[in-house]
Amino acid sequence: MNLNNLTDSNNPLNQLKDIHLPDPIGWWPLAFSWWVLIFSLSAIVFALVWFLLDRHKRNAYRREALAEIKRIQTGTQTDVAEQILHINALLKQVAITVYGRQTVAHLSEQAWLDFLHETANFVRQPDNALEILQQAYQGNAQKTDAELNGLALSWRNYAQQWIKGHHL
Repeated sequence: MNLNNLTDSNNPLNQLKDIHLPDPIGWWPLAFSWWVLIFSLSAIVFALVWFLLDRHKRNAYRREALAEIKRIQTGTQTDVAEQILHINALLKQVAITVYGRQTVAHLSEQAWLDFLHETANFVRQPDNALEILQQAYQGNAQKTDAELNGLALSWRNYAQQWIKGHHL
């Protein structure tokens, strides 16, 4: 008899069987906390999409008004006073859309400019805004073409900023 054989059979380590690991735990069905996380994330995404679509719809009048200002600017009207009048009418239309006819329709001259300033006080109003409006109604007799173009540009820039930035 071989002595090595005896010691091998008597060795308790040699008598052990291989360890069989259990199957890995599957990912399905999900634990309750995963369902809560999935539901929460879905609700957040749904609310965000709803909010963005609603904001886009509420600001449609702003996009239309800005597009109309561009049409006025590139239009066939060469008369600067007419451009100022159209831009002022557009501002009045936007203000009526947002604040209502009862609040806006009766405003003119300084009261109209004060209203515009109150509803977008962070937008710098041209210092000569009243002069710009009066010039539109008086015609081109007192100013040169360069001065009139400057007035129209100033009023158009103010109108664009007001449309973008007015608040309720």
